[in-house]
Amino acid sequence: MIGQTISHYKIIEKLGEGGMGVVYKAEDTKLKRTVALKFLPKGLEAHEPERARFLQEAQAASALNHPNICTIHDLQDYEGQQFIVMEYVDGKTLRQMVPIQKIQDGITFAIQIGEALQESHSKGIVHRDVKPENIMVNSKNQINVMDFDLAKLKGSLKLTRMSSTVGTLAYMAPEQIQGGEVDARSDIFSFGVVLHEMLTGHLPFRGEHEAAMIYSILNEAPMPIQKYLPDASSDLIHILNRLLEKMPDDRYQSISDVVIELRRLKRDTSQVHRQPVAPGGPEPYTTVGQPRSAEPSVARRKGLFRKRTTWFVALGLLLVGAIAAVYLLSPSTSTKHVAKRVAVVPFENQTGDPSLNSVGRMVQIGLRRVF
Repeated sequence: MIGQTISHYKIIEKLGEGGMGVVYKAEDTKLKRTVALKFLPKGLEAHEPERARFLQEAQAASALNHPNICTIHDLQDYEGQQFIVMEYVDGKTLRQMVPIQKIQDGITFAIQIGEALQESHSKGIVHRDVKPENIMVNSKNQINVMDFDLAKLKGSLKLTRMSSTVGTLAYMAPEQIQGGEVDARSDIFSFGVVLHEMLTGHLPFRGEHEAAMIYSILNEAPMPIQKYLPDASSDLIHILNRLLEKMPDDRYQSISDVVIELRRLKRDTSQVHRQPVAPGGPEPYTTVGQPRSAEPSVARRKGLFRKRTTWFVALGLLLVGAIAAVYLLSPSTSTKHVAKRVAVVPFENQTGDPSLNSVGRMVQIGLRRVF
């Protein structure tokens, strides 16, 4: 089809192919923009159940308007060829980027994926095929969730693929594998598998063949993320464990709750922390992921030293004044004798702190009044 013009779309190149469609990059000759066209695979054009599913995908995605969801422009039928016209995303699939090298970047991507699912679920649409191949990362590092071809619309006709369970096995929730009722919590489980793989490069459930994979998902605990990331925080471990609970009631009940937890995790791993240290020790303020600077530490220590010196001098002057007052007011002490004692305590402000001048003047004035 490369080089052909279908309707007013000129096919430029093939972008990819899956079980439910072939995607081409094309030029919209009317609007002068680049788009992506998705066609049913050859042999399925006349298959009514697949045509119904294709239509359902277009309806599901077109109902969503979100920056992290691929936009559907149109659904056309040209000379018996049905195709979806959608936004062209210039970037890579998440599969091509796994594992994400920095945990902070992985959490940022996860938040965007979660927000896309939040939009989908709010419209009563369950994706049912959340996996790295269906998630694009564009040139600006923004997520685009795609391929709603297995999506289930609330109240829509239930469409099942013959001789197989819909979805990609490694990312499917236990209830999905068992053919049970699928809802938003099934997407949440799949999201947990994607997050685990995105951060570690490994699936949480593994098997050498399909039966072993099914057994692992249904019966085995997920591989601990700390096996691959020893420094993983307890909050991240908690989030992943809850995402991957086998029983839907034990998982997060809403993707919105997951997004809130991930935002808090991202904020906590990037904000400034204060750590208690011994006097004269290293800089007590640290920012996660940033080197500490020695210059602010030296300046603070100098400032602290000046403040301490000022208070010690002031305290000493007040003590001298108090002692002088006791001697001066004592009945057993003569005026002449007191004058000799007081005269040997001159006040000299050598600290450079102007605030001590008033203290020194007060002591001197008190002494002059006695004499």
